[in-house]
Amino acid sequence: MNKHAQNCKQPNHYIQGGVSPMSEIKELQWEQNVNSYVQLIPNIEFSNVEGRSLTLNLLVYRDPMDALFHREGNQETYPLIIYLQGCGWGWSEQDTFAFVPQLAEFAKQGYVVASVQYRGSGEAVFPAQIQDVKTAVRFLKANASQYNIDPRRVGVWGDSSGAHLALLLGLAEGVEEFEGDREYPRESSSVQAVVDWFGPTNLLSMSRYPSVFDHDSPHSPESKLVGGAIQENKEKSRKASPIEYVRADAPPILIMHGDQDDVVPYEQSVELFQALKQAGHGTTLYKVKGVGHIAFTQPHTLDVVKSFFHTHLKTDPV
Repeated sequence: MNKHAQNCKQPNHYIQGGVSPMSEIKELQWEQNVNSYVQLIPNIEFSNVEGRSLTLNLLVYRDPMDALFHREGNQETYPLIIYLQGCGWGWSEQDTFAFVPQLAEFAKQGYVVASVQYRGSGEAVFPAQIQDVKTAVRFLKANASQYNIDPRRVGVWGDSSGAHLALLLGLAEGVEEFEGDREYPRESSSVQAVVDWFGPTNLLSMSRYPSVFDHDSPHSPESKLVGGAIQENKEKSRKASPIEYVRADAPPILIMHGDQDDVVPYEQSVELFQALKQAGHGTTLYKVKGVGHIAFTQPHTLDVVKSFFHTHLKTDPV
């Protein structure tokens, strides 16, 4: 052995006592062919109305590294949940990112989830808002293969004004005026399940109950929606009220409303519940005790929504 070789120190894989540090390396097994990466795809334009871009944010099981390295990626399809963030139809600014952290829970349970923008009443009065929502449904169905969507299984969920539009989407199927002359006319805007969180259901009766708003005022969110004081525009107000479209064959509807709601009175949900029951529809109403006009983000309340969508969107479509 030459002098250089003698002076070279060999790597020491052992410590005192003869135990290798390599034996302390822990291992985890990566499960193959399991989709676990939920990607947020923001600001997808689904419609352009006279130069006004309308967008949605999408959550889907997809690894962005697949596109980067030109891999095929996830080919599975999932039921779609469309979420409509409330904003008093433009009384406050709609934030389609606000509820994304909660929606991610649903994406992880095997749904594609879209948080959808709609125009406020300051831009356009009713029925512009439901036309926007229906256009979003048609866009997502038309592009189902691009976004891993099963177009046969679509649910809609909204809070407050978003719930009002979700109800109209589920109940007022086939109303031509609500479809509008917009994109993707060959696609259906029908949905298979509706979740209503404290949505206005009967605009003309809102002021019968205690509220921080004078709903009959020409400055109320409801009056701005229809373009004038609701009691002076009763036909327009009825047209914008989900209760007017109650039918026995409507898709399943889950209603949840806080009994301390001082913005949209709890009685609005009771009115709708009673009308649906009288029509022969098997709806469910949850009175959430001790809470006002806020999203029901506690685990046990979200679990009710998860169970509802699982029942109606995860079973085989007829």
